[in-house]
Amino acid sequence: MDNIQRLPDYLKTKIASIDNKEYKKVREILKKNNLNTVCDGARCPNKCECYSNSTATFLILGNTCTRNCAFCNISQKTPLGTDKNEPYHVALAVKELNLKYCVITSVTRDDLKLNHDFGSIHYQNTINEVRKLNKDVKIEILTPDFKGDKIALNRIIDSKPDVFNHNIETIKRLYPKARAMADYDCSLFVLDYMKNNGYITKSGFMLGLGENMDEVKDLIMDLDRIKLDILTIGQYIQPSKQHLKVEKYYNLEEYKYIEDFVKTNTKIYPVISPLARSSYRAYEAFKYIQNLL
Repeated sequence: MDNIQRLPDYLKTKIASIDNKEYKKVREILKKNNLNTVCDGARCPNKCECYSNSTATFLILGNTCTRNCAFCNISQKTPLGTDKNEPYHVALAVKELNLKYCVITSVTRDDLKLNHDFGSIHYQNTINEVRKLNKDVKIEILTPDFKGDKIALNRIIDSKPDVFNHNIETIKRLYPKARAMADYDCSLFVLDYMKNNGYITKSGFMLGLGENMDEVKDLIMDLDRIKLDILTIGQYIQPSKQHLKVEKYYNLEEYKYIEDFVKTNTKIYPVISPLARSSYRAYEAFKYIQNLL
């Protein structure tokens, strides 16, 4: 019997029409430049909305991951070498899409150990290429933890993205189950390190993996203690029968309760809804924080 739970109506999204010009334009630009997106790789429920608005979250460093997160739809196997032309192709796509705000993420590359890399060199090259062709674009990067390596993190600092995003993903208790190859405290360290170096910081986590409300609040307060700027919270949706099952679908009242908790007890800007994902309404959140600086 199929063990994937039926989605509540408020989690269902419309499929974009194949006649939608902007949707088709984005797909053609991505294909022409041989680029991956997390929108496709992670089966993001907002893909159609974003593509129809001429935007996408670029997925660099290939489309296979070295970690085995049990919730993620990205392919988990031995990755190939990096594409040296990818940074330039991302820059071209940003220009062709005429983006004001660009989000760049990647798979985790623990295999790139030489020179304290872990993918940071490719991030640096991509940011530099995007800026060469797109002088006024704002850049948000959503990175892995780089093993907490300060040399790798310092490369990112030197590249000067506008927003540094790293997802905490879930509560600490569920890490062995959901993120066996990651470390909760390492993720907090990475966010704290970037914040202390002057960056707008952002993170996100999922609901529905088996956490309780007290644990959700504790996680939020952990992020507030490191002075996080922006937080995204959304519902976990099981990609396939091979992934972690959904333990709970939170209702809209519970999302409102969590949002009110963030607003009342922290200075974090919340982006909280069932379909909220890492780059959902990213430019809107950035502009809000920028106006406070």
